[in-house]
Amino acid sequence: MTIHGSQTVIGRRYVIVDLKGLVLETGQITVYHVEGDGDLEHGLDKAYITDTPGTTVAVDVPHYAANGGIDFAATTPGTINDAANGFATILTGDTITVRGTALNDGVYTVSTGGVAGVIRTTEATVLEAVGPCVSICKRALQTHNMVFDRNTGLLWSQLTTKALKWGDVSDGKMAWYDVADCFTIHAAGNDLTMVPPNILRIVGGAGEIASFHAGDAIQCTVFAAAANLLPGYRVLSVTVNGADLDLVLDPANNTLVAEALVNGVVNLVCKSAYAFAAAACEAGVGGYSDWRVPNINEMASLLEFSIATARVTPDPAAFPGWPYDGDGGYVWVSTTDPTTVANSYLTGALDGGFLSTVKTAMHNIAIVRGG
Repeated sequence: MTIHGSQTVIGRRYVIVDLKGLVLETGQITVYHVEGDGDLEHGLDKAYITDTPGTTVAVDVPHYAANGGIDFAATTPGTINDAANGFATILTGDTITVRGTALNDGVYTVSTGGVAGVIRTTEATVLEAVGPCVSICKRALQTHNMVFDRNTGLLWSQLTTKALKWGDVSDGKMAWYDVADCFTIHAAGNDLTMVPPNILRIVGGAGEIASFHAGDAIQCTVFAAAANLLPGYRVLSVTVNGADLDLVLDPANNTLVAEALVNGVVNLVCKSAYAFAAAACEAGVGGYSDWRVPNINEMASLLEFSIATARVTPDPAAFPGWPYDGDGGYVWVSTTDPTTVANSYLTGALDGGFLSTVKTAMHNIAIVRGG
């Protein structure tokens, strides 16, 4: 075991160690068979530190956008119309955030929803004709509660999206990624260029600044380089640069490739695991801005296998309310199925296994940072 310094997590300082050669415990402490995990207790005991301040932060996850076609009625204040009929999944009782307007940006309570062409809100709106790109986010309050895993060094948001008002039916479930929920916020105009290491520039696009927001997850089309086409890059900042508009992106481990002007489209990635993770970063859940969807190995490290026929969920004291199969409790991980790339993996609590499922399916989302 080698010591590699220290870091501060949840206001405390911990020694960072190299655990190479040490095996993580499965959490199976019941003896089912001699020489099984419960008998030998091989591996490191699960060790968590929880921070539960009980406070929350508003997280705005984009759910719909229209480049033209949305207007705010004059005759009936509190009415938002959509000519494209994209409002069906904005439901009564949802809290929404409107972005990209000149007069109506703000937070609203939906008094009548579930109608494709119109949203009615408790709060009044102001007459505004069809404008440029308007996006609609669903807002829910995400807890700041976190759990630090002392074995892996990972910091988890304590609760998943379960039952919070995101997703098509406002139950917290969203797709891993669905191209049908990627809406155009910049139409083709032979005006996109990629400037390494991480700037997407809209040449002559300074006037579009209201259409883009820090925390958006976006996808670009038409670029030649594969790294420039991958979906889900998070917007870190939006800045007017003379006549141009610069979007500073977080490309994770990819290096964006320089490309001259292309006739490309910029899409807003909506109601997906990555849109949620990006929104959680922008909101500063737990005071951090580097949340991500966990990979399959990280998720496996949480699971407990200690009680026969019981739910294989993470430690219930550290992770109360974690979804289980009885309440549709599958949780996405970030790992794509290499045999069927239209699928990703998710874990269910019935047997602790991982299932390969089409990425457009709706499931709960957990987020993690570090590692």
